[in-house]
Amino acid sequence: MPMTVTLVTAFLILLGIFLVLALIKSFLIVVPPNRVLVISGRSRRTEEGDTVGYRVIRGGRAFRIPVLEKVSWMDLTTIPLDLSIENAYSKGGIPLKIHAVANVKINAQEPQLSNAIERFLDVPRENLTSIVRDTLEGNLRGVVATLTPEEINEDRLRFAEALIEEAEHDTNNLGIKLDTLKIQNVTDMGGYLDSIGRRKTAEVLKEARIAEAERNAEATQAEAQAQQRSQVAQAISQQAIIEEQNKLEVRRTELNAIQLARQNEATVESELAKVRATQNFEQEQAALEATLRQRRAEAQRQARTIEAQQNAEAAEVEAQARQRSQVAQTVAQQAILERENELRVRRAELEAIAAARENEAKVSAERARVVAEQELEQERVVLNQKRLEADVVAPARARREAELLAAQAAAAPIIEEGRAKAQAVALMVDAFRQAGPEGERAYVLNMLPGIVEQFAASVQGMQIDKLTVIDSGNGQATRSAMQTLPANIIGMVEQVENATGVNLLSLLQDRGKPRGNGASAVQPSPVPVKSDA
Repeated sequence: MPMTVTLVTAFLILLGIFLVLALIKSFLIVVPPNRVLVISGRSRRTEEGDTVGYRVIRGGRAFRIPVLEKVSWMDLTTIPLDLSIENAYSKGGIPLKIHAVANVKINAQEPQLSNAIERFLDVPRENLTSIVRDTLEGNLRGVVATLTPEEINEDRLRFAEALIEEAEHDTNNLGIKLDTLKIQNVTDMGGYLDSIGRRKTAEVLKEARIAEAERNAEATQAEAQAQQRSQVAQAISQQAIIEEQNKLEVRRTELNAIQLARQNEATVESELAKVRATQNFEQEQAALEATLRQRRAEAQRQARTIEAQQNAEAAEVEAQARQRSQVAQTVAQQAILERENELRVRRAELEAIAAARENEAKVSAERARVVAEQELEQERVVLNQKRLEADVVAPARARREAELLAAQAAAAPIIEEGRAKAQAVALMVDAFRQAGPEGERAYVLNMLPGIVEQFAASVQGMQIDKLTVIDSGNGQATRSAMQTLPANIIGMVEQVENATGVNLLSLLQDRGKPRGNGASAVQPSPVPVKSDA
């Protein structure tokens, strides 16, 4: 019996504990950070001195009194809004179609939170979204009316700031906080923005063509000037060659005349030396012969005198006289031999002098000829250098300048065409950027044929003659094989969407739907660039 009482007591204690915990759990409310707890039923006084019948708990926990208090929740998470207005007249009376994306939430700061509680407590989220969307679209129309289409399209940041400033008062009254607002697309019904884009594109293309034509004209003019300079240089070179040839001929004639004059002078000097030597030799020979005749005459006279004396004197002196006569004849003969030897020596000396002077004259003539030939060779070398410069160097320099100018002329159209293409691509990129998501989708659609061609090229050489489906026994093989192709197509579309952010299926569905009021989203396409080169 005591054991039973103990067990019952323990059971009752445990049951009481569980009941207490259950009551605490039902009365204690834990508030997450992304929600606001509103407990209504008891009055309280706010910091501003107002009396309200609720209390607000942001994060944490709170106890509620059953029956006397009611628990309500307000969600603080972001509410995405898709804003779209049509026929919104801008400054200047141009109707525009604007698509924007906004992120709003319940403002958790006072007094905006109290405004939101009073207006949206226990209101379905769809109704809240509709009210905020209508309010922001009305503000959007008001801001559009103060700006021109060019300002809206070119300065979207300023447009968004003006819209946020315009909507701030209304959102504060509603207790809503506008986190972000982005303008996605701006189009017009009458093609006003397209006309502006085409006009700017036409202006850029016109400037590119004008610049290309100017570069071509400059290149043609430079090439003509180079050819003219080349022809003038060739003419000047030919004239210089002719002048140098004339100077060379004149110099050659002068050198030949100088050489001939020096040879004549050497010949005359040689002849004069020979004549002088012959005259001197003849004069000395005549003088020697005269001296010899005189001495012979004296010797004969002395001999006759001695002979006469001998005849007159006595016979004893005849032998002495004859002896003296012989001695005198011997002395005379010896003197004659000496004079003849001197004459031969003098003749040899004169002949050596004449030969030396003749050799000197020949050496002078040869030296003059060599000097003339050296000067003539130097003139010929200078002439050959000038002829080489005129025939090879000057034409090569002219050809190099002409080829350089021709290369510049050939490069000018390419540079201008590249510059025009770059400007066209920049305009196309600006058009895509200004078009927003529609431009991105249009760009992806333009690039899609090339991507599909690359996919097709990867399996172009593959041929499938036969496809065999093997069933594993459950009878699902055929149906699985038939579902493979659609699944692959859907997988490829998902891969394109993951890589580019464009949903091809939704784009194709949008393209298949008729457009209202003749309006269509801007779908920029690459601007064709024509080259006049």
